[in-house]
Amino acid sequence: MALVRSIVRANQGHEQQQHGLIEEEEDDDITGEIPTIAFPSSSTSIGSINHFPDDKRWELNYQEAAIYLQEGENNNRFDTHPSNQSALPAYLIVHNTYFFLIDLAASILLMSLALIESPAVPVIEVDEFIHASLELFCLTLIAIGVGMKMRWLGLKSFLKHKRTAIKAVVLLIMYVEAIIVIIRHQSHFRVTRALRPFFFIDCHYSRGVRRSLRQIFQSLPPIVEMLVLLFYFLLIFATLGFYLFSKIDHNDYFRTMGASFVNLFVLQTTANYPDVMMPAYNSSRWSALFFIVFLILELYFLTNVLLAVVYNTFTDVEKEKFKRLYLHKRLGASMAFRRLCSRMHPGLISFPHFLGLMKYYKSNHSKRDVLLAFRTLNSSGTGFINLSEFFNIYEVSLLKWTAKQDEKLWFESLFPPLDKPFRLINYLVNLKPFEILVYAVIALNGSVFIISTIVISGTGSAQEVMETLEVVHWYDIAFVTFYGIECLLKILGLGCQRYFGNTWNVFDFIVTVVAISGIIFQVVDTNFYFVVILRPLRLLRLFKVRKRYRDVAATVRVLMPRMFSMGLVIVVMYYFYAIVGMELFSEAKLENCCQNTTLEEFYSNSSSYHLYFYLNNFEHILNAYVTLFELTVGNNWHVIMNAIAMTVSEWSILYFIIFYLSSMVVVTVTVAYVLEAFLFRMQFAQSDAARIIEADTAIEVNVNLYYGDMQSMFKETASDLQLTILKNDLRLSQTQSLRFKGARPRTKADLSKTMYAREVEEWIRDSDLQERKELRRFLVREMSRQSLTTVCAVTPPARDSPLLTRVPFQDNTGGYPNHIPELNEQSPNLRNIQQINNEQEDERTESMEDGGISEDATRFEVEAEVEARSENSSEDVETGINNDVVSENRKEDNNESEPIENGPDEYNMERRTVLNGDHNKEDDADVPPTVL
Repeated sequence: MALVRSIVRANQGHEQQQHGLIEEEEDDDITGEIPTIAFPSSSTSIGSINHFPDDKRWELNYQEAAIYLQEGENNNRFDTHPSNQSALPAYLIVHNTYFFLIDLAASILLMSLALIESPAVPVIEVDEFIHASLELFCLTLIAIGVGMKMRWLGLKSFLKHKRTAIKAVVLLIMYVEAIIVIIRHQSHFRVTRALRPFFFIDCHYSRGVRRSLRQIFQSLPPIVEMLVLLFYFLLIFATLGFYLFSKIDHNDYFRTMGASFVNLFVLQTTANYPDVMMPAYNSSRWSALFFIVFLILELYFLTNVLLAVVYNTFTDVEKEKFKRLYLHKRLGASMAFRRLCSRMHPGLISFPHFLGLMKYYKSNHSKRDVLLAFRTLNSSGTGFINLSEFFNIYEVSLLKWTAKQDEKLWFESLFPPLDKPFRLINYLVNLKPFEILVYAVIALNGSVFIISTIVISGTGSAQEVMETLEVVHWYDIAFVTFYGIECLLKILGLGCQRYFGNTWNVFDFIVTVVAISGIIFQVVDTNFYFVVILRPLRLLRLFKVRKRYRDVAATVRVLMPRMFSMGLVIVVMYYFYAIVGMELFSEAKLENCCQNTTLEEFYSNSSSYHLYFYLNNFEHILNAYVTLFELTVGNNWHVIMNAIAMTVSEWSILYFIIFYLSSMVVVTVTVAYVLEAFLFRMQFAQSDAARIIEADTAIEVNVNLYYGDMQSMFKETASDLQLTILKNDLRLSQTQSLRFKGARPRTKADLSKTMYAREVEEWIRDSDLQERKELRRFLVREMSRQSLTTVCAVTPPARDSPLLTRVPFQDNTGGYPNHIPELNEQSPNLRNIQQINNEQEDERTESMEDGGISEDATRFEVEAEVEARSENSSEDVETGINNDVVSENRKEDNNESEPIENGPDEYNMERRTVLNGDHNKEDDADVPPTVL
């Protein structure tokens, strides 16, 4: 029939719209370990769907909803679900914490094989068969994950997933090479080993690395444009320098066009300045103008413009990324929301279903935390969560809950007068003069340390310095004693929980304990003199004095995860170039090379020179890493480049230029990271949002939990010790309630949401218009299916069965067969009704766009439309179904939903599910507001 076909087409279109929605922003795999559940076969018909136990169907919906939330949180595309239920076990195995760790260990071990492969570190070199076998073992572990991903995605979707397809190709190439090494029992030219970091980048725990790499690739277009401009002027100056200085005697820097270009490229890094200028300067003093103009244009102007362009692009990308991720998370929450709605409460989530969701989404949360999270989300106090409230699931699920009574000072439970000394200590450590005294002592300690170090450094020989360092002075003992007393007073006055809850206090405690231990060991054994290097660390506390210093410290704290990810990017980049360098230059003999050239003194091992530049080589991967770091720093990097070019080939220069450009890009993006983070904080401090919240403060939420909540939500608590204790505490409380505080750190995303509040409202308004339309169609479609199922089946589905009638993890047709028996597909009435309904949908959509439709009106229109579809569907049934049975089914659907039993007063309200349009104004008042 036309209605059935339109419903199926609508479901297919909705699923297709979900696929590829954020393909460009594809990021990480889904986090969290999801337990395996037994699933029915994928060939489930309508009748079997309705007779499938509701608890099993709900478990499937909980699991799929949790996956949608995780995909939204991790910025994954929504088309990575298993294509069918039989493929789901492979999905669950790969998305398992243990498999994540195995994949990470295999990728790290695979990269570590470079230590024992030829050219290997001399002390750990092994036979080719051993390292090739280890390589095959690691590749097999990685191949298992790739094969299972193909199993649940299907071949077509697998090939569309670019990163996974590339991973499979690289895996195949390395398999072939490892087998060849085993067969030949001899290594060969294997530059493809440089691709091994790709497996590490693709690991689940390398999310930050992938994001940093994506940031670099997104910043490449402006970098490439500026590099083209930079090389354009470089080529002009190289040509001009060749014509001006090539005829000067003893000036090899501009002897050829190639030498002129390479030496000016090095001059741009200032590594060979002023050496490159001196022969021409000796010939004519006016030649200095050439080099001055070149450095001003290339080094001080174009290079800084490059940084400015990258920063501007980086800032735009950051804001766009925040927008896409924010809307992507909302879409994930919306799709999860649909799988938690029931027929009894369409458009709402009850606590049992929220509890089922959290069992998979946040399995480490206790039932008490889940209840508190539910109360926090349910800001309307109706006992049900609507869509607008459910959008906050990501932030609320991160809250750490503590009872307010736990925040009392530890000595408040002591009997007077035992608590008075501790109250006095608490008053003392919270005084501003006490804090100033501590800062003054720290500053004095730093001054004494610097002066004593200067005095020690002027004592003469190294032996005298060692003897001075081994002496423990009285002022060292005095300062350490003061710090110890400070820590003790704060612990007694604040309590252990509050004291160690502050990061600076933890830092002070560690430094103090190490300093005290160091002095004790130094008195017993003078070999512990090195602990003096820890004493200046206390000077870092002075950063708290000035707001500018606090901003710098906060910026460093925010940047630490990004800097760690960027450091891993540099390690991966070094690995790539180290493998290529070893394959190309490992046989180069640099010791005593470059005879009768300007580089001779750098590489000679005679007693006349002690520069040891021949140690900068590519004989094995450890030496290669050190050499590449020296090239990154830039000082005398051209010496290494020219020496290898003379020893191997002049074409080797291309390797070093490309590496230098790569490192420059990474360093430029890293600087942009720092600038963006610091300037964002400065802009936030100057914005109106800073008047509302403090950037360094944590987000806190206070929630009251009542005994009635526990009675209604958890009727059986004997199996959970925490719930039993909490229930007794609530019952014994005078007000039968307890107050809980939820807290979490304030992230940059929170600050961005506050600072871009107006833009966020526009994003939400544009997104919600389409989302409400889609959700409304979803409710109409699913409730219509329930009505059709009721007409076709003798036993109607339960009122609390999932509203989403398709079996989760099913094909795009929602688990329905291609036709429904006993319904007339050629019914003209149904085709006309469907056409009218489509026209009404378009009219309502236009009305919503004009802001003329309310949330409640949308809800009742959905219910009325379902009622109309249900009535017209029943008129078109030309089968032998008993009319009394059909009438009884409709009567069952029209029953009122039951109120929450034994719930708190604010929750104990009756709600009527209007399915057949027989509601009145009194019914409307009982229905809580919801967002569709």
